[in-house]
Amino acid sequence: MLVASDDDHAGSVHAAAIDLQPAPSGAAVESLGLPPAPAAVVARPAACPVALRATFVLAVVTYLAALTGTTITGIRAPILDAVPLCLGPAAFFWTYCRLAFPRAIRMRLFIESVFLVIALGLALACLSYLGATIAFPLRDGQMIWVDRHLGFDWLPMMRSIDHRPLALDVLDGAYATFTFQLLVTAFVLVLAKRRRELDRFFVTFICASLLAEAASTIVPTVGPMSALAANADFIHLPTLGRATAEIVLRLREGVLREIHVDAVNGIISFPSLHAAVAVIVPFTLRWNKPLFSAVLVLDSVMLASAVPSGNHYFADVLGGVAVAAVAIVIAGPIQWALARLMRVVSRRVG
Repeated sequence: MLVASDDDHAGSVHAAAIDLQPAPSGAAVESLGLPPAPAAVVARPAACPVALRATFVLAVVTYLAALTGTTITGIRAPILDAVPLCLGPAAFFWTYCRLAFPRAIRMRLFIESVFLVIALGLALACLSYLGATIAFPLRDGQMIWVDRHLGFDWLPMMRSIDHRPLALDVLDGAYATFTFQLLVTAFVLVLAKRRRELDRFFVTFICASLLAEAASTIVPTVGPMSALAANADFIHLPTLGRATAEIVLRLREGVLREIHVDAVNGIISFPSLHAAVAVIVPFTLRWNKPLFSAVLVLDSVMLASAVPSGNHYFADVLGGVAVAAVAIVIAGPIQWALARLMRVVSRRVG
């Protein structure tokens, strides 16, 4: 065996060899009194910085779909311009918060949520308008048939409730909480730092909205206020369905060629998104019994208000409940798949 030796005076190596012996074990190292070798540091891929991953993917897809739809149809949608305008400030505050306050999880969730709510609200509203331009045959006759076979005759019942202003005030108040409920639910989940539940809530609402918009495109209606009570006079009953029907008809005729910010009020009659939200919100907040009990009472009233306050058919309400049930079932797998996709992409990019 050749032994490596150093000549301290000449500074040159006369002979060298490699001793092919196995590396000493941990026990052997300890017996020789040698310090243990440092553990190898394995670099982990950077995690995706976005907290609401599935919602982010769906927001991007929805916005691009709305943008593409307006390009194809030639309809102008100035409301979509607000999305890139909001992206800059949101990205700045989110990045500053992440660098300056790395433990401020709630603040980052709040910033993400605000931006995603704006982007999704505008994009989904735009898609509902674009769907109406396809102009499939109106199906109000079929909705009236379904209602009557369920024992619900819309016009006589609305004439009856029109003489109960106090009941209508309660129903109108509950109906008007639609957007408020969505925002408060998101805010509660942010405060509780329930990131996954917040992501799931947004995904569920997006799925419900897209399903409702697809259904309203295939089965378009102008609503009972226009189809059954176009010339009827009401004292207290809201008649917003007439304005909605006029927008739908103008889109179908190609007269309305620009989508403004008031589009966020929505034009979907079948199925009722108010009915869908009345199911989704209590389902999301079921982990907190006091909140669940409160929203369950409120949403029971909102569910009942969809017909008189929102000028919906009773069939619209049943359709909204069905849409919510389907959205709740499919939201979980969609959230898991999109979150996993975001993790894979972030690791490859990082």
